[in-house]
Formats: sequence, C-alpha cells, structure tokens
Amino acid sequence: MKSVIKPKLKPIAISMLLILSGELSAHEKIQKLQPIEVKSSISGGYAKKSTGLPPINDEVVRTEQIGQAEIAASGAVNLTEATEHKVGIDTQTECSICNARNISLNNIPGRFTTIMIDGIPLFSSASSVYGLEGIPVNALERIEVARGSAMSLVAPEAIAGSINLVTKKITKNEGMIRGEVGDIGDKKITYYQAWAGKQKGQYLSVNGQYRGLDAFDGDGNGVSESAAIEQKIGGIGVGLGHIVGWETRVRLDYADEKRTGGTGTHSTNFTNIIKNNSGNPFNWSKGPNASTYAGGWINPTTSNRINYTDGLAGMSELIDSKRLAGTLISERKQGADHYRFAAGLANHKQDSFYEGDFYKSNQDQMYLEGRWKHNFKDSALTTGIAYKEELHRSTSRNADGVDTSGLDNYSYRTPGVFAQYDFYGMGGDLEVNISGRYDDHNVFGSIFIPRLLIAYSHTPELTSRFAVGQGYRAPTTFFEQDHGILTTTRIVRDPNLKAEKADNIAYNLTWDNDRTTISTGLSWTKISNMATIDADTTDTNGNAITLMGNAASPVYLTTLDASVSHTLTPDLSLSAGVEHTSYDFKQNESPFAFARPEFRAFLGSDWEIGKFNWRNRATYVGSMDLARFGNYQNNPDNQRYNLDGSPKLNKSPSFWKIDTRLDYAVDKTWNVYAGVDNLLDERQTKTESPLWLDSTGTIDVTHIWGLALGRNVFIGTEYKF
Repeated sequence: MKSVIKPKLKPIAISMLLILSGELSAHEKIQKLQPIEVKSSISGGYAKKSTGLPPINDEVVRTEQIGQAEIAASGAVNLTEATEHKVGIDTQTECSICNARNISLNNIPGRFTTIMIDGIPLFSSASSVYGLEGIPVNALERIEVARGSAMSLVAPEAIAGSINLVTKKITKNEGMIRGEVGDIGDKKITYYQAWAGKQKGQYLSVNGQYRGLDAFDGDGNGVSESAAIEQKIGGIGVGLGHIVGWETRVRLDYADEKRTGGTGTHSTNFTNIIKNNSGNPFNWSKGPNASTYAGGWINPTTSNRINYTDGLAGMSELIDSKRLAGTLISERKQGADHYRFAAGLANHKQDSFYEGDFYKSNQDQMYLEGRWKHNFKDSALTTGIAYKEELHRSTSRNADGVDTSGLDNYSYRTPGVFAQYDFYGMGGDLEVNISGRYDDHNVFGSIFIPRLLIAYSHTPELTSRFAVGQGYRAPTTFFEQDHGILTTTRIVRDPNLKAEKADNIAYNLTWDNDRTTISTGLSWTKISNMATIDADTTDTNGNAITLMGNAASPVYLTTLDASVSHTLTPDLSLSAGVEHTSYDFKQNESPFAFARPEFRAFLGSDWEIGKFNWRNRATYVGSMDLARFGNYQNNPDNQRYNLDGSPKLNKSPSFWKIDTRLDYAVDKTWNVYAGVDNLLDERQTKTESPLWLDSTGTIDVTHIWGLALGRNVFIGTEYKF
C-alpha cells in the first residue's frame, strides 16, 4: 500500500512568500447593523481592506458576508468560486465523472445546506447538484452565510446552515463586461448592466454569462476527472418602485448547461458518445496503481483480468440541465410596522445519460411567505406564515432496458407558521431573539422547531453570540445522493422512515476595530435519523432494489474555527484562519458518503502597488480518514481497491491549493488581469485515482479526496461603464 504523503516545506514556503506579497481587493467594513463600503481613509490612513475572510454582520445571527467587491476581486463567476478559501465553507464533489457538487458548511454533508435568493429557498437536493455553477454572482450585492441549524427562521431544513444570495438594489446606471480565457479550454464572458428609474425603487437590470470548459484527464487514462461544461445563463431584475405603498421587485433567472464527464479528450457530442458502446477506447494502465494492462483492470480477489468492453458510453455521464426561476418581493413600512410578501417559482429539467442508464427529471418548486413585524420601544415581534412545495418526477431506463420511471419521485408540501420576539436591553448592548416555527409536512407530519439567539457587546469592539436550536430535513430519494440507484428496479422506503433532525449549539466571539478583525467560533451539531441509502440489495425475487432508511445512531460534529484579518499598511492587508472538525459516527452505518478533512488552514493577502493589485489565497487541506468514512476500516467486505488490485489508501495526503491574481487598472473603467489557479498543480491523480474497485472488481467513481482540476493559467479584461 502506498505510504501517506506528508506536506513538504516547499509548498509552505511558496505560499508564505505569496502571502507576504499581496494585493488590495476592496475597501469594505462592517459597522453596526449593516455592511457599508468605506469611502475614505480612517485611523490615520488605514482603511480596512477585504481579505476574503467573510466579515461578521452586526446582527444577533452570526452572518458572514462575502461582499460585491470581494466577489469581483476574486474573479468568481458562480457560487462555488465565490465561496472558495473561506473558513467553514467548502465545495464537496460527489462524483469524479459528472462532478456533482454541493456546498458543505462546518463539514456537514452538502445536502444539508439551504441556498436562498433574497431569503427565498428555491434550491433542493435535485436542483442544486448541477445548479451551483449555474448561479451567477455578477447580479449579487453580497452573499450571506449563516452556519448552524439554528440560524434560519424561514429555512428550518438548513441543518448545516444557509447561503442567502442578496441581489443588487439598483440606485444608479452602471454596467460591466468581462472576458477571460485560460488553460483547459476555459472561456468566460460575463455581462451586467443596470438602469435606475426616476423614482426610488425603480430599476431594470440584465445579466448574462457564457462559460466553456474542456474535460480534464489528469492521469492520461482517457477517463476525465473534471467534466466538460458549456453554460449559458441570463437574468433580469425589475424594480417596480412603490405601488400603493408597497415597494415591489421581481427577478427572473434562466440557466442552460451541458456537462460531459468521463470521456477525457474525446468528442463531447452526446449522440456520438451514447452510440459508442462497445470496445475499449481507454488505457487503464495509466496513472498511479493503474492496471497492469491497457484493456481493463485486475480483480482484487482472484487477480484475474477483467476486460473493459463498453466503449465511451460505459464511462460517460452526460447531463443537460435547464432551470427557470422567478421571485417577487413586496415590502411596506408604515410607522412601527414592516410588512413583507415573498413568492418564488422554479422549474428544473434534467435530461441525462449515466453509463448506459437514461434518466429525465422534472422538478417544480413554489414558495410563498407573508410576515409582519412590529417594533416596540425596546423589542420587536415578528409573525408570519409560509408555504413550500417541492414536486419531483422522473422517467428512466437502466442499461438492461428495464423501465425504472418514477424511481425517485416525491411530493412535499409544507405549510408553516412562525413567530419571533426580539428584546433589546442594557442600552442596546444585549439582544435576545426567541423564535419558533411549526410546519405541517404532508409526509412527515407535524414538526416544531425552536431556537434561542443572544448577542452581547462587551465593548464597542468585542461581541459574543450564542445560538441554540434545531432544524429538520425531509429526506429525498434523488439518486444523486448515491450513484447507482438507477440500476435498481425500485426504491423501498422503511415504513418508519423519519425526517432528519439536528440539534445545534454555537458560540462566536468577534473583536473588530478599524484595522483588525478576529473571530473565533465553536459549533456542536447532533444529527439524528440521518438518511441512509443501500443500493446493493435484492428483493425475494432477486431483483435489484434500493433500501432507504435512517441511521440507528446519531452523528455528532464539533467544529472549532478562528480567523483574523489585519490591515498592515494602507496598501497591504493579511488574513489567516483555521478550522478543526471532530466526527463521531457509527462507521458500519456509513452516514457519510464522502470523506471530510479534520483540519484546514487559510492564508490570504491583498496588496496595492500603484495601479497594480496583487491578490493571493492559499488553503491547506489536512489528511482525511478515507477508510473510516468509506467504511472499509477493519471491514474487508467494503475494502476499496486500485485498478491493479492493490488496496486504496487508508488516509489521504495533505495538500495546499494556492491561487494568485494580478490586476492592472489601465484607467478608472478598464482593468486587465492575469493569474494562476492551483499554482502547485496539486491533483488527486498524482497519488491515486478517484476510480475504485470493490472485491468483485466492479468499478465506481466516488473515491474523492483531492483536487480534480490541475493548474490553470488565465488572462482577462474587464470594462465598466
């Protein structure tokens, strides 16, 4: 078995050198009650710079913010890119072929993260799997991240926490167009333009984006680890101003994406790939611990050869996704009263091919909410009603020609009521928030979710936040939670299947002055009834079925994190952060489908040198206990093997991901830039393949712990008008 690789001095030295160089990203500061942009220097010329570590909004709920300036400085075009190099936030890849992704908060599985648009939850486990890259960020004012089960009043299913995408409220005419090209066929074109109306609240904004990315095959065997993507996105926002006293705005977003995974550098034409279903176009002898011959792999138990004969189609996953979403928000302030009505509709269609299986799905989501808030002298009362509907339908046929349509259908309808009481005391230094929500779920029945939030300002610079509460999630059977369900004839649900439920306790201490922010946090989460899926089961007639149930034992996660950002000089700012998560779960129940790190560290710098801005980010990912998460520690039946029949690593090596970018301001409107993502060219395929074999020699694509995409050098330009 290959030995675990320790981090070398060279990557650390390189990252430290970059961190001590830096770049200026933006002048941002969080002040009391709301984030504002610093327009002028303070404290003798030292204005706090944004270093990518999300600042804490000064509210009772610990809300970390990624502002518009930070998003622009990072060059991010979607949500996964905008949340990179952030403490407590990580993108979890769940397939090395199609690159299905979710965003993990506090290292809790990504399906427990709720994504909202202006406070409206319109993403599900189905629509977010391939939808994260389809969320444009050039129309956003900021991204708000609330980590913990007790943090969201309108999204109680956010067991890990919530990500709220706050769209821009237009007050002036503005526009931007950006183009970028890079290695691996990376092409990005983004456009945004807005016009302000004559009356307050009236505006029109449009945004569009095209992105192309070639498939990337790091080990040269012909099976790509990063899928090819062709993506077209468009959006329109309209502010209607005040209509009979109500300020109303609507938004419409559309995304069209084609994703081709597994075919390496071969054609990305869907039709040609599906028809290529015989023979061996791959070289299985390439890469670490590869097969001893090109035509297939070695059976780990018998040492016999297993020839691969299924052509391109047998290792290809082709996904054509289309999503249309619309939101409406209408608000009115009248004296001490504040009224809000919110509505959202979304339709997500997917036409896909999975290694011989054909699958189409259609999902409709609807959300309605009405709330009223009344402000008293030292307190406030908020009450509201909400209705959420999520319908998922599919048609499918497996590789054997068996019709499996409706395999993962579900219909969830959830009316709910909620109330929240805020109390302000000690001259405004203390805020206590008590709230409760009652949902009447059509499948899982009555569910009550309470929470208590406390914020206390010890001094103007030092603030404590304490949260305790619960959350729940109705488990779906969307097959992306476990690749392989399509090979079964039906899903059998445990008659006692329960909703997943979480208890959370969190504490945060933040110290913030004009030049320095220090934040520490401790979060403890207990997840009960965690949904489990067993796709390797047969019924009494020998037909392949999938069993869906609950883990018998709770899963516990405890995360401790700390971060600091400091404006060293008016032109140079530095940041650092660490996080450590301990996991407690019964290994034989396999509640985690993918390994997570115990330790991560973050370094960042931003340096303004005349017209140049130099930005650097580095993330260190510690070793992961692959055998424990994969349930093959001391369990020979679940052992994972390489293509040559040797066992997979029990623990992954640690590694650094370092990104650097240099901008040059030609003038106030025109900017050119160049950079390198993954400067050290770290890739999992340098150590072991994400492909793995079970004891019978059956291949799978989910042994994922490292980076899929290699070094990417890019150049681009941006013009504002």
